[in-house]
Amino acid sequence: MSDRRTVTPPPPPQGPGRAGRGMPGAKPKDLRGTLQRLWALTRGHRDGLGWMLLLSALASGVSILSPYLTGNAVSAISGGDAVTSAIMTLAGVYVADWLIRFLQQFFMASIGQNIIHHIRQALFSRIRALPLSFFDRHQHGELMSRLTNDVDNISTTISNSLSMLLTYFFTIVGILAAMLLLSPVLTLVALVGVMLIFILTRTVTRHTRRLFRAQQQALGTLNGQIEESISGMNVVKSFCRETEMEREFEDKSDALCREAVRALTWSGYLMPLMNVINNLCYVAIAVISSFLYLKGYFSSIGLITSFLLYVRQFTRPFVEIAGIYNSFQTAVAGAERVFELMDEETEPEDREDALPLESPRGDIEFRHVNFGYTSERQVLRDVSFTVPAGTKVAIVGPTGGGKTTVINLLTRFYDVSGGSILLDGHDIRDYRMADLRDAFGVVLQDTALFEASVLENIRYGHREAALDEVRRAAQIAGADAFIERLPAGYDTVLEQGGAELSQGERQLITIARAVLAGAPILILDEATSSVDTMTEQKIRRALLTLSRDRTSLIIAHRLSTVRDSDLILLIEDGQIREKGTHDELMALNGHYALMFRTQMGMTDKFVS
Repeated sequence: MSDRRTVTPPPPPQGPGRAGRGMPGAKPKDLRGTLQRLWALTRGHRDGLGWMLLLSALASGVSILSPYLTGNAVSAISGGDAVTSAIMTLAGVYVADWLIRFLQQFFMASIGQNIIHHIRQALFSRIRALPLSFFDRHQHGELMSRLTNDVDNISTTISNSLSMLLTYFFTIVGILAAMLLLSPVLTLVALVGVMLIFILTRTVTRHTRRLFRAQQQALGTLNGQIEESISGMNVVKSFCRETEMEREFEDKSDALCREAVRALTWSGYLMPLMNVINNLCYVAIAVISSFLYLKGYFSSIGLITSFLLYVRQFTRPFVEIAGIYNSFQTAVAGAERVFELMDEETEPEDREDALPLESPRGDIEFRHVNFGYTSERQVLRDVSFTVPAGTKVAIVGPTGGGKTTVINLLTRFYDVSGGSILLDGHDIRDYRMADLRDAFGVVLQDTALFEASVLENIRYGHREAALDEVRRAAQIAGADAFIERLPAGYDTVLEQGGAELSQGERQLITIARAVLAGAPILILDEATSSVDTMTEQKIRRALLTLSRDRTSLIIAHRLSTVRDSDLILLIEDGQIREKGTHDELMALNGHYALMFRTQMGMTDKFVS
């Protein structure tokens, strides 16, 4: 819609469709709060978590038992007794370990994907409830990035990391108890290494979380540019802007590359450094334990072997947890962006005493309406007019004057800043939103066709319509003839957006959709702007039939299409400058008359 695109909704002050590129992210949100919100979203999908806890405890038990059995095997070999039994027992434990971890992965995959399915559904449901103003100030590609990439990052973390974290928790507790039983002194040395790993993890992840969030934002920006470039490729080629488009892509791709390199470089510091600390700790304990063995502190070499294996296993979960925590940075950054979207204010709820609108007559009244997409610029100022039911009203005027804004307010895509709009004597805010919008049949300048058959596209607003009703609507709109020439007629499946049709044919299908909906109030926003002169004449005749006994509001730049309207409103600079019938406005010899004569070639003057 043209008026809506000429404004700059906040925040920040950029053109609609671009504001999502500059989302702030320098200061990360609270990690604990984000994880708590993620946990709350899993409500109703936690049935298998009890099994996960049990399997994690069993996996930890096997991990704790295997070093002890290995030590026994070493002692048996050195002592020359029960070697076969010790080795077979150890082999059985490792087989059990494999089976338990397989079951862990099986349960976690199911639980994790169900949780992500719920999150994805909740997010899409939230998007559906957002007002039109939100989509005006956010780039579509950036929103798609949140719904796909960010949710996928959360999915990966939940599916792969949760079971590991549970297992590592039980393992740490169990191994610590076993180490304390074997040697409190050596356990203290191992704990020093763990503290160093913990300090290192806190230091590195403080930076990586911010960097991974910046990486996700850069990815969203790049996705938005890709979506914008592909959807506008015909314009790009028409103006020979391929080189500039590629340069813009390279700039955004370079920015993403830089952010990714910084994030991965910082995260890459973590694992090598922790491995160094882990190995140093292992060497220190090996030396100390050897010294203690020589002093008689350990009764057998098998106990030393068990303790060294416990040390290796004890530090490994901390290293792995650090790695998981590092991967959490991407997931948490994605979760924060998802929650930002879910925290957006939705369309206003219906009042508890909202009125039904079952059989609207179509009486419309604007009373001293004021409105601005931003507080700095008012688009409409003290606009008042009355449209009796069954009246055909044309709204004309210069681009950006406020014509489409009138329609946006009438359909409650936006609410007025001041004044009121009445439908059948009641403020439109008093009606149930669904009932109000059902009262309007809307045909916009920008066609919207879906990847479905022509039949399904036409009956989009009237799903139960029979084929005969669809044909009749298409005949009224002048679309039946070309639809019958399609490969499968009304069953022809269109590509997304109806790319295989001409712009005029797409427009005729959307007009047929409005005809079939049978709404008592018809809104046409530049509906004939994309059709040729002969098709325009067909549409004019169709609209005469369609608008009979129906309130019609027509926004048009071609004044020849509105000369038979019952009332013409000329809106300029947010105010109604002239109103009347075509003959009355021509007799007034004002701006409308000058615009009409210019379009008809009756004057050499140009209206800016």
